[in-house]
Amino acid sequence: MNALPTSETFYPPTVQPPDRALSLPRFFARFIRNPLQALPRSVYSEPIVAYGKKRPLVTWVTDPELIERILLRDVERFPKTPLDRRVLTPMLGNGILTAEGDSWRWQRKIASPMFRYAELLSYVPTMVEAAEQLLETWKPRGQKFTTDVEEAMTETTFSVIARTVLAGIDENEAGAVKRSARIYLDRISWEVAAAILHLPATMWHPGKANMRSSAREVRAIVQHLLAQCRKARGPNGDLVARMIAARHPTTGEQMSDTAIVDNLTTFLFAGHETTAKALTWTLYLLARSPQWQDRLRHEVQHAILSSQRVGPGTIERLPLTLRVLKEALRLYPPAPVMTRLAKEDTDLAGTHVSRGSLIVIPIFVLHRHRRLWDDPDRFDPDRFLPENEAKYPRTQFMPFGYGPRICVGSSFALIEATAILATLLQSARFEWDGRHVPEPISRVTLRPKGGMPLIVKAL
Repeated sequence: MNALPTSETFYPPTVQPPDRALSLPRFFARFIRNPLQALPRSVYSEPIVAYGKKRPLVTWVTDPELIERILLRDVERFPKTPLDRRVLTPMLGNGILTAEGDSWRWQRKIASPMFRYAELLSYVPTMVEAAEQLLETWKPRGQKFTTDVEEAMTETTFSVIARTVLAGIDENEAGAVKRSARIYLDRISWEVAAAILHLPATMWHPGKANMRSSAREVRAIVQHLLAQCRKARGPNGDLVARMIAARHPTTGEQMSDTAIVDNLTTFLFAGHETTAKALTWTLYLLARSPQWQDRLRHEVQHAILSSQRVGPGTIERLPLTLRVLKEALRLYPPAPVMTRLAKEDTDLAGTHVSRGSLIVIPIFVLHRHRRLWDDPDRFDPDRFLPENEAKYPRTQFMPFGYGPRICVGSSFALIEATAILATLLQSARFEWDGRHVPEPISRVTLRPKGGMPLIVKAL
């Protein structure tokens, strides 16, 4: 059990790794429940750990220099894996998250202008409005009540993505997309386990039929959204319009409807889920560390000056808020695992990795590695004071990935999280209920087991 936080020290919930590598049956039994529980303790202290004897089933890499090699210097030798495509393609197709080569480069080029910093700041009023609408729904519940902030953050961030990058989805369709995405992720560890073992993609597992039907439902909704946009949309600069107007730089061909649906689904799916989880864990950390919550609230009140509302110019006046968000992203990275494939036989710091081997970069572990961080399980936003952050290798802290495939929406996520968090702290105080200690569970994103019930007090 975690000790109660003092005014200076708080060790938030984590997973308890097995002391040594598990037998294959026990490994996968734990993996199905929570993939993070299957990683042995040695992964938290060694730079590279191979699981398996003759030909390792998985090679975990946590050394920043090796990670830079895999994700940047030798990126062509370490492509994305068939596992990623098998697990995500039914929902996301061959969109920007799963595509490779020329297809990926073209899609990235189309999407990138939407995520320039100046463009993103123009979305801040919409982000603030979504947070204010959440606060309005809380008002009838009284001065003090308990609510699941994970659900609330999911609603709020989905509202933002539907009003900014992807305008046009209605409330009923939005609800169906959120429900279906949750169902798809609920059983995804079965699919990942089957892929690791190279079992046929047609093989049954619990929840497989629900996953497939959920993917079909989401894609049908997005297909309908695209059809409506084609009929009704005038000239504008959102992602739908950009993709409809796009031409391949070599062939001059338009992007197919299937490819557009792949990307719109990816942005609906990933564009709200990761930020929602980041905010959920941040609010939990602040509820358990009230002295930090008070400091952030004071910073927000000072930063907004007389406007009484967070605006585009407020974001850069909230350095403490950004430090807290970064520490939350360190302890609870929204995407806790990355995978790559060894395209050929190679050597990684003396460990032989055979062609076709699965390489796993466990970001959750990297961010808590004993050799990289001082007292790594402690909540300490001062790790991200400029003078401290400057000392870290770029691949020591990478909540949004690294290299050419770094998340295109990383700046969007940080601005959105800052704007929403600052707005909420103006009008509400968050407290721990004294009971719920959420286990972090990997389901593509990092969920809190049992949701995140917190006490909300109106200010």
